[in-house]
Amino acid sequence: MRVPKDRSLASWIRELIEIDRLYRFYKTDEWRSLRDVVMADAHGECEWCREKAGPPVRATCVHHVNEVKDRPELALSRYYTDAEGNMQRNLWAICEACHNKAHGRFQGPRKKRGDERPLTDERW
Repeated sequence: MRVPKDRSLASWIRELIEIDRLYRFYKTDEWRSLRDVVMADAHGECEWCREKAGPPVRATCVHHVNEVKDRPELALSRYYTDAEGNMQRNLWAICEACHNKAHGRFQGPRKKRGDERPLTDERW
């Protein structure tokens, strides 16, 4: 699958968002090629874990600092210019845990099986 050439990348991504099909962007040859380059540059390791001087952790995805839904024109950009005119990285090879932190998912301690309170007081 390829990014359509008959309209801008941003307008195509907005159309995908409207019809709840953004996953199609992530299946394009252009994204997969760029993702592979970012992962290769990071040697397959999580760049955020490496910055914290932790042990090497395998990167599982490439994270957009400027989310595709918010800035579709930057979806295939490795860098962007911030409000102060400074060049910043847009794409980072990171692990699943760092990706979840970046998006505020699964925060807090994990519950162990059996620690859950029953939905009702009834016991079976």
